[in-house]
Amino acid sequence: MSSSQCSPLNNKLTDDLLTKILVRLPVKSLLCCKAVSKPWCSLISSPRFIISHLGYAITRPGADETLIVQDFDGVFEPNNTISLLNLRAAQPQSTLNSPFSEQGQFRTKLVGCCRGLVCVSVAKYDCNLFSSKTYDERRPVTYLWNPATKQFKRLPPHIVHYDTLNEVVQGFGYDPVDDDFKIVRVVSYPVKVEVEEDVDEVQEADAEVRVDVEVYSAKLNVWRKLEQDCMPQEIIEFQTSNYDICVNGILCCNAKGFSGILAFDLNQEVFNCDVEFPVSDQLYSVISINDSTIGLITVEEFGGEFNLWKLDDVECLRGGSGLEPSWSLKLGIKVGFGCMPLSYYNSGDLVLLIDGPVWVWYNPDKKEAIKLPIKRYWRQIFRYTPSLVSIPGFKQVKWNALESESESEDESESGDEVQDEDDIESGDEDQDDQ
Repeated sequence: MSSSQCSPLNNKLTDDLLTKILVRLPVKSLLCCKAVSKPWCSLISSPRFIISHLGYAITRPGADETLIVQDFDGVFEPNNTISLLNLRAAQPQSTLNSPFSEQGQFRTKLVGCCRGLVCVSVAKYDCNLFSSKTYDERRPVTYLWNPATKQFKRLPPHIVHYDTLNEVVQGFGYDPVDDDFKIVRVVSYPVKVEVEEDVDEVQEADAEVRVDVEVYSAKLNVWRKLEQDCMPQEIIEFQTSNYDICVNGILCCNAKGFSGILAFDLNQEVFNCDVEFPVSDQLYSVISINDSTIGLITVEEFGGEFNLWKLDDVECLRGGSGLEPSWSLKLGIKVGFGCMPLSYYNSGDLVLLIDGPVWVWYNPDKKEAIKLPIKRYWRQIFRYTPSLVSIPGFKQVKWNALESESESEDESESGDEVQDEDDIESGDEDQDDQ
């Protein structure tokens, strides 16, 4: 047989055709394909292929039905367990053992998930509310992590410090203008205001809330404190939860008690609090309908009815855009008492949470409901799409032969990548040696 008849498969395929084939493969298979040949490895590792693979993964049917969640054990019990949740699977939950799951001594907080990367904050946990530990002893550490490729990075220390009395709100997202992953941390803390003493009576110093903001850039690998000459009052008064949603480089926050969206533009690094909700005096929940659209769920507290609204142009959230916000009613459903919609999917279906808790997959058009095999709450929930996306400074977590063999068996059963906790220290040491 001639050598031409024995030529490798990739010699018979154009790069475009090979790309069209490979982008349809899951991340686990692509990591194996990198070992086929140097040209395949180069192709799969190229930024162009990674973007194409991510684009296909996001738009394929059912792509938005996998969630990454953090378990909830109660207010005072830290739970460092982060899991993948497939809403359609018979066994929906599979635990991800991460390179920063220091059990029992640390509190892990899932900050956000974007383009396959996960942001996690880890801090030393002390149940003693009156602990005398210094900030350095409790210093939180932030990680960026790709569960699919088993790569992670320990980020530099924050430049804005806080103690146990301070409120910290965070958000993680992708800035398409700078092609950069960014994290924003908003730290609120009380400051005593000096007042002049009256001759006849002594006045106590009042306390007001100050806010410091810092932003991390994955490209530059630095935290930078923002100069906030005129911080919107809404940020000080109502900001109580993380910026859980990122659409077109804009982070959005569900603010309890505020009838509008608190937004942060990752590119211009400014806040916007001018987008009001279409209705008032209802329960609100801001959601992402897809990667480019913001939605709003309004619930009548005693009527058992909810409406799904769509923000017509997310650019109105951008700082200084000058666009007037407008909302369109997408659907309205009577669901009865004790029922709360959690999310909306590309298929047009919804996931409802009923007291219990019971998760239900609901089709509004057919008026059909399917009970999901899920019966619990989670502290944090984000949509998750496995990807090959990486950032500068990512480190591969080390494995020994026994762990790799055990992991392969687990993956063949669950289809999920598993990280061994014994690699925590070696991973951190590698990162510190950079």
